[in-house]
Formats: sequence, structure tokens, C-alpha cells
Amino acid sequence: MGTTGTAMLKHFLVFNPTFDKSEQTEHEKLLFHYPADVPQDTKMKTVGLSEALIKYTSTFSPIPCQVLRTQKARHAFYNPEPDFWLLMCVSLPFSQKTNKDGETVTEYHDEDVQDIVLEALLRQAYKMYKLFNGTMAHILEHGNREALIHKLDLFFPQYLEALPIHRADIVEEFDGIQFLPLDKNSYLRVQCFVNLAEATFPSIKYTVFLYNDHLVWSGLEQDDMRVLYKYLTSGMLDSAIPPEDPEATDSLADAISCLYVTGPESLTDPESPINTPRIYVTTVEESDELHLIILQTNGVKLCFLADGSAVVDLDFYQKLHKFVEPHAKYLDELIAEQLAKRASSVLEIQYKYLYFNHMNLAQKSSFITLPKKGNATSSLRLAPEYIRYLTDMHSDFSGSHEDSEILLKTRGDWWIVGRKSDQREFFVILNQKNANLIDINEEIRRLSATHFGNIFFID
Repeated sequence: MGTTGTAMLKHFLVFNPTFDKSEQTEHEKLLFHYPADVPQDTKMKTVGLSEALIKYTSTFSPIPCQVLRTQKARHAFYNPEPDFWLLMCVSLPFSQKTNKDGETVTEYHDEDVQDIVLEALLRQAYKMYKLFNGTMAHILEHGNREALIHKLDLFFPQYLEALPIHRADIVEEFDGIQFLPLDKNSYLRVQCFVNLAEATFPSIKYTVFLYNDHLVWSGLEQDDMRVLYKYLTSGMLDSAIPPEDPEATDSLADAISCLYVTGPESLTDPESPINTPRIYVTTVEESDELHLIILQTNGVKLCFLADGSAVVDLDFYQKLHKFVEPHAKYLDELIAEQLAKRASSVLEIQYKYLYFNHMNLAQKSSFITLPKKGNATSSLRLAPEYIRYLTDMHSDFSGSHEDSEILLKTRGDWWIVGRKSDQREFFVILNQKNANLIDINEEIRRLSATHFGNIFFID
């Protein structure tokens, strides 16, 4: 019986070639290596090969090497800051079979790991690191190489161990946001609450309001919100919170309808530890250090980003909780009631579609659970190769600034349609036997008119 293997992370590096001042200090250019239990010579050979590849490809193009393909692995390179490089190497999925001569034959499935998805995972790893640590140059400016190594060692091992390499797909490449549309009055009530909170507590610089992991309001810049949204909704926040006593949690939930996710463990105990992470968001100058304070009331999740230099002691948390609780409870009930009415009037969508807007990062899907959780499957009863077709279509769209359309018919009589129009991408998967191009175009036109208005104008 044959054996198979899935895509796995082989190694992950962070290095800076400028730290190599002499042969005696050559090892200093390597700042981080995963896994750690690898001989130093092996680590340095990988760094040396990467440097040589980057320098060689730079002579032919202003854009250095981004992806290297080999028979058994795929390498992705990323240069997020001057002189700092990240390298991610992933082993390819494989299958082993015994031929008629009794020999074991290994076949590597190169198409199962797509370049554009691997590069997206590498970019996200850096951006998540930067959210909680700031830029590497900033750490060096205010510290030294050892301080940078310490921060890399604290962040990346846990992050990389949870990285869903074998399940990564087009959703990682889009890295979008699920928005929650509300009626005008409900949205204004949320906005008024946010404005009142920031006026009452001047140390709060930004506020993010989510309902059931759908974004309602954000005061952050788009790029920062994109990374924070992934942290809040992908399961990383849950893994960062220490487990609580179930009985204690139940009693707290009964007594308090609004709980701190990050903040003090107790609002009544002066000795209670305060677990509030610091994050860094982009500003015109450099980066802004902030306290990330998260409260939750049923479906409502509130993120208050307070000035990093402000005093956020137990008294602050008590006052903030007292202010937020009645407002959060009211808004939770208001939104839940509105969504219940909307659900009763919405017909079940029979199409499998995926939509992404590059301008505001909005994404929607009828067959992929969004936002994706750490251990969730990406699609429902859909062959993996169909998801890969969507990624290939998106890759083709990315190489052109023109509005485009691609239609594909599979051997199983499935139709896959991709459209790009005005920075929006729309993919539909249909299972209609004996249908022709005219029939499929008519179905797509009907779906677009019903659920997406006048977004697409390609006929």
C-alpha cells in the first residue's frame, strides 16, 4: 500500500548579510533559524546559498529572487526591510508506490504548493511579527542585535508551529476582511459609541468593533487592520490566552456580561495580573506603540488601542468596564435582532462563489468558511484542485491591469469562472452538465445582478 506526505515547513530563516564584518563574525548575520536543533554549519550553508542566489538574480532584475523551485521543496524569499531577509522552505507533498519490480517510487506533487500562496504566508509572518514587535530596524536602533534575536526567538517558534502550510490556499493570498453591513441607524449608534468612548478615555487612540468576527468599525489604517483582524479571528488570540478554570469562567459569565479578553484577570483583586499585549501600528513618523485592550460581550468584540505611554492600571480598567458594559450589551442585542430578521428573509444561495475587493479588502464566500480559523477546513465538499484553479486564475489576473474573464470546464463537468473588474475579483463554481458557454454566462449574469449589483460590467 502506498504512503503519502503533506506539505510541511522545513525551515524558516531571518538573516542580515551586512552583519558579516569578517570571517570571525560570519555567524552574526543569522538572526533566527527554525527549527533551532540544527547544526550551525547546516544553518550557515543555507544562509550562504540564499545570499548567493539573491546576488545572482539581482544582476538580471531589480527584483531579487522571490521563489526557488526544486524537486522536493519550494523556497520563498522576502525582503521586508533594507538588508533584512526572510526565507521559508516547504517540503512538497509526495506519494510513494511500489512498481512491478518491487522498487519504491516517490512522486512529488509540485502543483499542490503554489508560489503566490507561499509568498503570502511569508509576508503575513513578518507583518504579524511587526504588529507585536515593531520593525527590526527600530529594535536595532533602540537596542542591539541580541535584543532583536530575543524578540525573534520569543515570537516565531509558536507562530510557525501553528502555521497551516498544508491547508493554505487563495484565502491566505487575499488576506481579506469580513465586513458586517448594518442599517444606517445601527451603524450610527456604533459610531456614536466609539466616539463617546474615545472622548471619555483620551488615552484610547483607536477603536475596533467586531460582531461575530465581522468588522463593523475600525479607526486603524487598512494595512494595520488587516493584520490585527487576522490575529483576532484566526484563532491566534485564543491560543495566546492562558486556559481558565471552567467553573470560574461560568460564574464570571453569570455575574458579568462583558469580559476582558486581554486585561486584568480580576476587576476586584488589586494584586490581579494585567495581561495586555503591546502592538505597533504604522504612523507617518515610524510606529506607534499601543496597549491592546479587548473586551467581549456575546457576539460583540471591542478592541481599544490605548497610548503606550499612558497609565492603564486597575482603576482604568474598572472605569472602562463600567462605561462599556451597558453600551456593548445594548449594541449586541440590537445587531443580533437585525441579523435575525435578515436571516429569515435571505434565500439560500445555491452557487459556490468567492468575492474579493482589493480596494477595501472585503471578502465573501458561499463555500469557504470565513474568516478561516486555525484548524478549520477551507471548503465544503469541494475537490482541492478546484481551489487551486481559483488561485491560478487569481495569479493570472494579478499579472494584468486590464479587466479579464477566464472560463474553465473540468473533466467532471464542473464550470469554474473567474472575473476581474475594477480591482474586484469574483469566482464561481457551477456543476451544470450539458451546459454551454452561453448558459454559463447567463447564470453568472443572474448571480451578479442578484447578489453583487453593478460591480461587474464584463459581458
